[in-house]
Amino acid sequence: MKVLVCGSRGWTRKDLIFDQLQLLEGEVIVIHGAARGADTHAGEVAEELNFDVFACPADWKRYGRAAGIIRNRQMLDDYQPELVLAFVRNWGRSPGSRHTVDLALQRGLDVRVFDEAGPLEVEL
Repeated sequence: MKVLVCGSRGWTRKDLIFDQLQLLEGEVIVIHGAARGADTHAGEVAEELNFDVFACPADWKRYGRAAGIIRNRQMLDDYQPELVLAFVRNWGRSPGSRHTVDLALQRGLDVRVFDEAGPLEVEL
């Protein structure tokens, strides 16, 4: 299963990421945007669980302020994940994660969003 993990740069609950990733069965590939916070924690947890990991940093020099949005779309296009896990500190103030979640929902993907207290209900 290919899972894209995104989230807040200020995310501190590595344990919640672990709890979600360790539930996945079979051959798991974790894709993340290589930003600090949720992305970095997801990469570390995935390695601890012996999952394959693909980090996809944004090309800020080439694309400027649009780099994060471009990277988010590329991760979905290039890796075609079946599941998106988003870990956000404040859903209303997390535009990059929200963009990724919106794109994934538009594509009909399984999307699960968490804040530091647990799961959130989100829709388009």
